[in-house]
Amino acid sequence: MFKNQFPVIPVIFLCGFLIACGGKNNSEKQPEKEVVVQKNDSSFREKESAYAEFLSKFKLISFDTLRVEYYYDSKDKRFKGEELTLKEAKILPIGLTDNYFGKLSGAYACYQFPIDSSHIGLIARIPGEYEATTVGFFIFDRKKDQLLKEYFNLSISFGDAGDAAQRTSWLFKAKNKQFQSLVYDYSSYNHEVEDTTDHTIDEWRSYYLINCSSPKFDTLSKNETRLKKQFRNLLRAVN
Repeated sequence: MFKNQFPVIPVIFLCGFLIACGGKNNSEKQPEKEVVVQKNDSSFREKESAYAEFLSKFKLISFDTLRVEYYYDSKDKRFKGEELTLKEAKILPIGLTDNYFGKLSGAYACYQFPIDSSHIGLIARIPGEYEATTVGFFIFDRKKDQLLKEYFNLSISFGDAGDAAQRTSWLFKAKNKQFQSLVYDYSSYNHEVEDTTDHTIDEWRSYYLINCSSPKFDTLSKNETRLKKQFRNLLRAVN
């Protein structure tokens, strides 16, 4: 029905969905500030774009740091979004071919912002394993008038039969003018699902710094010690 970037796998491989690459440290963080939602400006997009109506569904925002996190039935409405029609949802490179669990499409337009003069960043809530609990980041090329095929999941929420996984990201603009994302991945396994007397919970944590201005979403760093120190103020909320 759609291409899942992080399929369900046994717990021993849970950390396999985490990003691999290697890295160099880049950028310093500035204090997190409130997101500002702006009125969509038609001059921001190419006036002749064939996707003008599609792009108009995404609210124009500006921010210093945007925390991206979504849970099933979350009371946080920031990423509730506006549901796209099935035709519009098929524009997203997620392999969606049919209505998702009886909804209009199961994909929701959230926000947009300029990455540079030629590219627009789009944030959408998209289908996960059971619900639309994944928040994806997409890049629209204004010159080519098309959405690039590669995308990156800023937030993931999953739980099933003792397995649980959650991704939280902080999206920000670094000193080199690139948009980057600090990614925190947490996964766990509760042994009670096999033995009710076994209260052991195995936990795994990973940290990454991703270049979100790059069409390939290159990993800039996966040095846990360095990232935890550099971004300790942001990570305090989840550690």
